[in-house]
Amino acid sequence: MVDVITQIIINKSLNEVSAFACNPDNAPLWYVNIKSVEWKTEKPLKLNSQIAFVAHFMGKKLSYTYEIVEMNENKFAMRMAEGPFPMETTYTFKK
Repeated sequence: MVDVITQIIINKSLNEVSAFACNPDNAPLWYVNIKSVEWKTEKPLKLNSQIAFVAHFMGKKLSYTYEIVEMNENKFAMRMAEGPFPMETTYTFKK
């Protein structure tokens, strides 16, 4: 199991940061490894929405689909619904 934790301080309101970071369409703008995003379910984003990502990581192409499993004002979590190995990503936001 691999657990990666990063932290960054952004001088914007909590609402602005979470709205930008939790919008899958923005992922290629701020996450250098993400190359494309495709919605598998209809917008808007909600629990159980599924989004397919294509990333390049360590010289390899990685295709996977995440399902939204938690979303509130302080936490956003996605879990692998389809892909090469189990993976979960959680964003937490605090002032």
